[in-house]
Amino acid sequence: MGRLLRSHGYECTAYESAEAALADPELLRMHCLVLDIELPEMNGFELRDHLVELGSPIPYIFFTGHAESDFVDWSVRMGDSLYLRKPVDDNQLLATIEKLITRAPGLLDS
Repeated sequence: MGRLLRSHGYECTAYESAEAALADPELLRMHCLVLDIELPEMNGFELRDHLVELGSPIPYIFFTGHAESDFVDWSVRMGDSLYLRKPVDDNQLLATIEKLITRAPGLLDS
C-alpha cells in the first residue's frame, strides 16, 4: 500500500501497530489515516477512539476482510462512513483518499 500511495505522489508512513502510530509525534499532523481494523494488540477502532480522545480531526478510512452486515452497520453507526473491504482495489483506495482529503481541506493547511 505504501508503494502505491508513494507512486501517486502521497507521502505516507506505515506503522507496525496502533501503539507505534500513537508513539509518533507526527501522527497528529497526518492528512488522513488508512486503518486496518485487525491490528495486533490495539485494534483499529481502539486507535480511532484514542485519536478522538486527543481531539484529532484527522479523517480516516477503515479497511477489513469482514463482510458481515452487522459489523458494517455497527461501523457506520460509529461514524465510520469510509469503509473498504479487503482486498482493496487500488483505484477505489486512491479515489477514497482523494475524496477524504478534499472533504477536509483545512487539514492540508497545517
